[in-house]
Amino acid sequence: MIENRQLVYGLVVVAGFILTWLIYADQGVDPVAETAVEETPLILVDGKVPPKLSNFPAHMQYLDESTCLKCHATEREMNFGAGPVVAKKMPHEFRENCASCHILPK
Repeated sequence: MIENRQLVYGLVVVAGFILTWLIYADQGVDPVAETAVEETPLILVDGKVPPKLSNFPAHMQYLDESTCLKCHATEREMNFGAGPVVAKKMPHEFRENCASCHILPK
């Protein structure tokens, strides 16, 4: 029947690959690597990465500058019902937005 049967089969296979690529190549899906990247602050304090805020209930409820200073202006021991907690003294000068450097855990 057809003298160049292998050529026709080869062209059909190549056309199938091209069609598959056209259908599935751009699905608008971003790479998964973005979720694996750990979030870091844009601001460094004295060349160091600021620590992330712990999953402490007071951090989740009262995240504003005035309440941060109530606990972290001096080092002091407090008890929120689950035992004593030491609030470390803030080791740098006051900044207007604590959450711009200290990131809450997800």
